[in-house]
Amino acid sequence: MKQRFIFDLDGTLLHGDFTKEINYFKETLGENADKFLKMYSEILMEYEATHTKYDEKMLSDYYKQKTGMNITSEIIDGWVKINADINDVLLKETIDMLKYLKSKNKSLVVLTNWFRYTQVTRLKNAGILEYFDEVYTGDVIMKPYKNSYINACGKYPISECVMIGDTIDKDVLGPNKIGLDSIYYNPEGKDYDEKNIVSINSFGQIMEMY
Repeated sequence: MKQRFIFDLDGTLLHGDFTKEINYFKETLGENADKFLKMYSEILMEYEATHTKYDEKMLSDYYKQKTGMNITSEIIDGWVKINADINDVLLKETIDMLKYLKSKNKSLVVLTNWFRYTQVTRLKNAGILEYFDEVYTGDVIMKPYKNSYINACGKYPISECVMIGDTIDKDVLGPNKIGLDSIYYNPEGKDYDEKNIVSINSFGQIMEMY
């Protein structure tokens, strides 16, 4: 029986509007902003693929190396803070599902790859932080490194835990490699090649399953 439910944040629990992030870079970087904005997401994914955790100085140095721009630690810190104040959409079905699982005395936690300050603040602003026993963030260790999932299981055996998220490699295949069951949250019905994975398009299905 599953006792601990490990949730991804972005694209799963919360759906963010990152316009403020884009505007921040435009204001901060001036004439270099357009060049930066064309490549910053790809560079961020490269960082995650080559580092075990998020660190403001390491991320600053990585962006300097990849862009040739003076992306200082202060700019990264401002990015972390502005992201804590973005506009998030919280679906009613998400609230219903969280309430249901708590009524069943399940342990709920968040496992996310971004900085703790940002993600905890967003959960608090959305009014759902209280549902979670812990928030595990990327400034300790990132998915898909196995210790991120082990940490998120806490005191619970892996067999009693399940990971739920919208990214197949980090939220499904990564957990599966260490024997952690997973559920692919796929509300848009995206095509995927992987077989033998559990997929849902609504959190209402979680309530039917557990």
